[in-house]
Amino acid sequence: MNFDYENMSNEEINELVDALYNGTDDMERSVEEAAAAARIAADRGDAQAQFRYGTFLLIGEGVEKDEAAAGEYWRKSAAQGYGDAANRLGMCALNGLCGEEKNPAKAAEYFRAAVEAGSADAMLNMCMLYDTGTGVEKDSEKSFEYIKMAADNGHTQACAMIGMRMAFQESASQEDRAKGAAYILKAAESGYHEAEMLYGICCEKGVGMEKDLAEACGWYRRAAKAGSAAANEALIRLGFPGVR
Repeated sequence: MNFDYENMSNEEINELVDALYNGTDDMERSVEEAAAAARIAADRGDAQAQFRYGTFLLIGEGVEKDEAAAGEYWRKSAAQGYGDAANRLGMCALNGLCGEEKNPAKAAEYFRAAVEAGSADAMLNMCMLYDTGTGVEKDSEKSFEYIKMAADNGHTQACAMIGMRMAFQESASQEDRAKGAAYILKAAESGYHEAEMLYGICCEKGVGMEKDLAEACGWYRRAAKAGSAAANEALIRLGFPGVR
């Protein structure tokens, strides 16, 4: 494949990377060419391309695997305020990967930078740090603030997690239980199978809502079809046919 990269903008190259990586009706899939295109824009200084080329390097997809080089490209991207790169570097600092020394406090700095850039993944990661006191002082209130921030930014797993905390906490008010159930429903409707099971429990037990066994059955069935043995057992326990 021959492309006139010299006369293409970085934005056009990033769009081409998507087309080459996924393949289209008009373009044959080529991971190697996608990686090559990403590098061109990355070396021009494009933050998105730097992040994406670093990911190609980490996985060794379309290029020779090089974790140290992946970290270098992510650092360039993060320095320009690209949240996904800062979040990835936070994970590297937690685990001592890609040229980052294992340093939980530095990981928290990276995650904070990613949060400021709008990364919902980083919001959830900050929640985990405050939950466990890793790299920061343990703080349940701040943990809750970050997980709520992630959920309100559409992070599916965060919706399920905060929903479970709010809906099933023993001391929760009925209002909080209802809000928790609503978060769980949001995750379930996004296809998050653990949330499908959780929302089935809410419907069956009347957590944050009126009991509705038919609705519970529907959600248990969705979770069971996704492989949840517990959801299948719940269906049988309620007298509905299980999923084979």
